[in-house]
Amino acid sequence: MTSRTLIGVAAALLLPVAAQAQPADQPIPAANTAQYPPGITVRQTPAGPVYVDSRGLTLYGLDMRTLTRWGADPAVYCKTRCNDWEPVLAPADTAPNIAFPAGFNRQLRMAIENGIQLGQGAQQRRPGQGAPQASVRPGFFADPQLAPDWTVIAGPAGPQWTYKGWHMVYIRKGDAPGSTALDGADDYSWNTLKFVPPKPKTVAPPMVTSTLHRGAWVLADTKGRVLFTGTCAAACAEWQPLPGGLASRGVGAWTVARNGETPQWHRNGLPVYVTAPDDPGAVPAGATVLLP
Repeated sequence: MTSRTLIGVAAALLLPVAAQAQPADQPIPAANTAQYPPGITVRQTPAGPVYVDSRGLTLYGLDMRTLTRWGADPAVYCKTRCNDWEPVLAPADTAPNIAFPAGFNRQLRMAIENGIQLGQGAQQRRPGQGAPQASVRPGFFADPQLAPDWTVIAGPAGPQWTYKGWHMVYIRKGDAPGSTALDGADDYSWNTLKFVPPKPKTVAPPMVTSTLHRGAWVLADTKGRVLFTGTCAAACAEWQPLPGGLASRGVGAWTVARNGETPQWHRNGLPVYVTAPDDPGAVPAGATVLLP
């Protein structure tokens, strides 16, 4: 591929129809690969890690879910708007590999209600490696977690990078490197492309999974309670054991100790505890959070 170029879009940011606010339960999902389009990297900011371009300018996603009341194809929303935003273009010869079908609004509602994929002839596939390839058939991913990290859509200024199938990628014209001041602008239509590291693979009992805690993946139970270990030296009400079943069998570094009143899971020989259900992120003083 040739190096990507950036061009401006001349128009006015006017909403003839109100955009629909992004639901709070639709954050930018975790990445699935550590490979990005040319010139794009991850940078730490006071607001957390975000994707940036080669100049260090923060990438923003135009969340097309917020534009479903505007028209049938939100991919062309910025054709006559968004004069303050500059699209992050893929190389000019890149074939788009994601698209919106006719009847997008109706199909979107059906997909959300039924948990199905949207788009005629589209594939819902697990993410591939690196930048999108032409083998990904044009389509639309109702679940961003099932979309490749980086795809290309036919934007109003040419082939344009899209993150997780929903976020058309832009930078703010005149922005300062590292700035995230426009996060949530225009009723959450624009959101910084926050970098969430890929979820790690874990060899653990069925009730153990991973969750994000203070920007990093940690172990938790399926109720979202963070797992930790350590030794309780004072009041121990917050040190609730991760219970094991009487017939539980060990897996990997995990074993069940049955020398107390209740069978308890251990990892690498250390007892495992869970945080309180009413505050699953509150780890007691002196505890060590378990990492995947």
